[in-house]
Amino acid sequence: MREGRVLIAAGVSQDLSGVTAFLRQCGCRDICHAGSGNEVRRCTSQDRFDLIIIDTPLPDETGEKLAVQLGSSTSAGIIVLCKSSAVNDISGRIYDSGAAVVSKPIHKTELYQAVRAGFSIRTRLQAAREENARLQKKLCELRTVSQAKCLLIEKEGMTENEAHRYIEKLAMDKRKSKEETAEEIISVHS
Repeated sequence: MREGRVLIAAGVSQDLSGVTAFLRQCGCRDICHAGSGNEVRRCTSQDRFDLIIIDTPLPDETGEKLAVQLGSSTSAGIIVLCKSSAVNDISGRIYDSGAAVVSKPIHKTELYQAVRAGFSIRTRLQAAREENARLQKKLCELRTVSQAKCLLIEKEGMTENEAHRYIEKLAMDKRKSKEETAEEIISVHS
């Protein structure tokens, strides 16, 4: 397993030294602890974590809403620890968050599988977010170039193909990107 930043959320009365030791055996060296849901929210707003483990219930909430919120606001893998009698109910309520639910008492095999799944989910989410950012940037570039083309068509009487070739040639001649060239055209013609 890979090393990653882990945040464990548990009330002060809960002893998670066994879980912490197990995570260290799995290669996790940077393990932080939070004593409440509010503390988890504060920690995750200031820092990034690869894996978040929520030992329910927390002193200030059950932890289910926290898991759902973290599932939509972070790319961390999320594991919820709960009593075995509540596993099905909690799993159903937080299913869409992508969180794994592990019953207490904790069995090492189940925890290991959940930790691996959490890191795997985190890796996939991070890759999807990076791809989304790349596509957003490309879309912004296309909008800028299209806006410049429209201005060239309107102000200079060019056809769309002529405007496209003009922007490409100008970008090559000036050794700039098409987006930078389009921004210059927009600033001149606006």
